[in-house]
Amino acid sequence: MFLLLICTSMMAAMHGYNLNFTFSQHNFCDTIPIEFDNDQIYIPVMMNGEEHLFNLDTGSSQGTVYEGAHIGSWTELGNVVSRDANNRLDTVKVISLPPFKMGNLTVGDYVASVFPRPTVKGKYDVIIGFDLFNKGLCAKIDVEHKIMILTDIRDFFSGEQGFAVKYKLKWFVPYVLISPFIRHVDETLFDLGSRPLYVMNKESFDEHAYKSNNVGSQVEGIAKGNMNIGNLGTEKQDEVAFLHLDRLKWGDFSFNDVHATTTSGSSRIGAQMLKYGSVIIDAFRKQIVFQPYSGADSVEVDNKQFGVAFVPKDGMAAVGLVFQKSEAYINGMRQGDIILKINGQQIFTFNDFVNYPFVKGRRYTFTLHDKKGFDKEVSVER
Repeated sequence: MFLLLICTSMMAAMHGYNLNFTFSQHNFCDTIPIEFDNDQIYIPVMMNGEEHLFNLDTGSSQGTVYEGAHIGSWTELGNVVSRDANNRLDTVKVISLPPFKMGNLTVGDYVASVFPRPTVKGKYDVIIGFDLFNKGLCAKIDVEHKIMILTDIRDFFSGEQGFAVKYKLKWFVPYVLISPFIRHVDETLFDLGSRPLYVMNKESFDEHAYKSNNVGSQVEGIAKGNMNIGNLGTEKQDEVAFLHLDRLKWGDFSFNDVHATTTSGSSRIGAQMLKYGSVIIDAFRKQIVFQPYSGADSVEVDNKQFGVAFVPKDGMAAVGLVFQKSEAYINGMRQGDIILKINGQQIFTFNDFVNYPFVKGRRYTFTLHDKKGFDKEVSVER
């Protein structure tokens, strides 16, 4: 059984989008070491004489910095209306970061929105967004070799082979057209800040589910709940379809045997694709090139469908969504249950739940308070 918590950090600025930050080099190419941990990309940077890890999030239009981050002084620029991955809007503060260095490139006056620190722990204080590419940089991201090649040379990657898909900017972030079903194309955010390989917008699923005879056979179940946590809150409750896709087409490349879910937010293809190949973001041609490590035109994914997602509810940890074929559901866990204890240890807040020292493969007993006001115990394996 998998305890899945999806934390999406996508932000798209609606006003005041700013590309006035500066680069210290021109006509350059640099190879920068990166980390790939828990399906997230981290770039080591130097800022104010200290090393930091920046999370690379192509689903964010601009940078993000979390309140309380130890990054030195910044310059306040005003406020901006922001939209997160769950399409929630709010007004947030915008600042200019101190100069920071990635490899040999120094970036000055980089703009970031300030958000409260997320409940889910991360190893970073700052997100760097797709404005890095909208400014005129291209990159090849290769997590197998733990490198990112960064350049402003227009034709540097023109001779590279792979499966190219054009993107269009929407809210200043890249959307591509991919195909989850035969004769169906889905407008999908290329979002390396999202961990799952693919999640599908529920409205898009509903619109096209009846246009293909083979869609029904690829639906494993339907439940109602929520699982995505954005910068501005948890997604609204909605019907969620659990999908087992025969193939997910990226241009002429196929990800085969893919488990996925629907979401009330945008469709997203996420960082898990980097497990199967490198990607080139070509800002000049507005295309993303996928280069499979195997050199083939398809890959067998065979990922597992998750069992249960947990979300904050009134400050406590609650079951946001549970798959009806999962061990958790079979043993009695239901959407809306509030976590009181885990293995006898009291869980007072969502923070307590996030910080609980789960170990994969071990069995845990949850004491839960259900919607009818009764307490129950459910045993599940992590």
